[in-house]
Amino acid sequence: MTLSNSKTQYIKYHHVSDDPTLISKAKWLAEQYQLARQRVRKNNRDFEAAFNVILTSMEIFQAYDGYNLYIPTNNNLFSGALKRNNTYTTEIRDALKWLISESYIEQVSRVTKPRKKNSKKRQWFPQSYRLTAKWISDISNEPLSSPQLIRRNPLAGYWECRKKVKGVKVATPLSEEQLTFNASVLATTDRVLDAHDKMMINFHTSLGHEVVSSSQLSMTRIFSNGSLDAGGRLFSPIQNYKKETRKYIYFDGEPTIEIDYSSFHAHMLYHQDGLEFDGFDPYLIGGFNRDHVKVAFNIMLNREGSGNTESAASTISYELDIDIDTATELEDAIVKLHGKICKHFNTGVGLKLQRLDSDIAISVIDYFITNLKRPIIGIHDSFVVSVKDTESLIISMADNYKEHVKGETVMRGIKGTAQDFSKELDNAIHTCFRQESELIIADEWNRLIINEGINNCSELLIDDYDMNESI
Repeated sequence: MTLSNSKTQYIKYHHVSDDPTLISKAKWLAEQYQLARQRVRKNNRDFEAAFNVILTSMEIFQAYDGYNLYIPTNNNLFSGALKRNNTYTTEIRDALKWLISESYIEQVSRVTKPRKKNSKKRQWFPQSYRLTAKWISDISNEPLSSPQLIRRNPLAGYWECRKKVKGVKVATPLSEEQLTFNASVLATTDRVLDAHDKMMINFHTSLGHEVVSSSQLSMTRIFSNGSLDAGGRLFSPIQNYKKETRKYIYFDGEPTIEIDYSSFHAHMLYHQDGLEFDGFDPYLIGGFNRDHVKVAFNIMLNREGSGNTESAASTISYELDIDIDTATELEDAIVKLHGKICKHFNTGVGLKLQRLDSDIAISVIDYFITNLKRPIIGIHDSFVVSVKDTESLIISMADNYKEHVKGETVMRGIKGTAQDFSKELDNAIHTCFRQESELIIADEWNRLIINEGINNCSELLIDDYDMNESI
């Protein structure tokens, strides 16, 4: 794999290590910090824990493999109304600033605000850093912890609820009433995601031949708008790799396939209203780019206007970087095609649909963990599994769609993304899509997988936009 200097991941503080080697180094760093700050007297601030989290995060996000890391250090993210979440402690902030001042890590880039691809919208990224020769000399030149001894940071829950404060998404506490009313949902989320962590550590996950820490697969369920009825999708560091890169994920050397629901929210809206979309593809409109139709459709679902009377054309124009007349024509074409459900446009229903698709995702993952005991990664409304589990995934997706959406409603289509496999393996996968996998015996799967080998992707591609959304 090639890795350019532009490959940068956004650091998170969701894990700690119980490895004695890393613990010892964290203690040493805490002592050096205290001496440098002339704080010989014991205080109540736990810098050993802070350095443990930082050292662990450096390993998870592959700083030793040459990755740069986006590391925000501005004070308002670590305390007060704009604090990002519970893992952003003032001890971590101060420890990071000290590591910078002592030249253990060095700045690679300043704060940037690049434009989102094919949009006028800009996104904010903090300064990025990399390990220095001093880090390599004084701390370590390789990961300090055994992967099996990395666990979830006690301050990092498996779910959090966010809302916008001054235009910034921050974690928000919930009322006792909200917690009580949603106790079952939150307990299920904790159980499933904790079990997923404990199971995935037993599988060897890789991108091609490059090892991926199981901690990068650890998921957090994020609700939106200060409500447990909105959002709720799953986020993990591994999903920051673009779909083209995720094709090269392997579980114990087995190639994978990523399967997702086709035109999920469009079909879901029709089914919730007891209807069916008449055509083949809800995002296919003559004269318009399909990707533009999909983005505009979802803007019209997520945007809250005055019912369905207020135009979303200006937002569509801004997001797609197209002129207002073209945006208006696109909006009108979508309303015409989807007249049966247009009452939902500009109502903000998109986040409620995300809550529903996240319930489905939790159920699918629970089935794989509890019943099949097989590896799985959730990527919003898609799932990465071994090619051997293709049919099991399709059946689970169909069954859980029926259960959560509307009785006997049948899901409308799925699609799979994978490498270009040999003709034999490709035929086996198509057999699974026809739900005839009983024709393939275990020895045949093993032969196909061995013959396929392990392929490296030519370049690691990271989706900056998704990364910024999931922090």
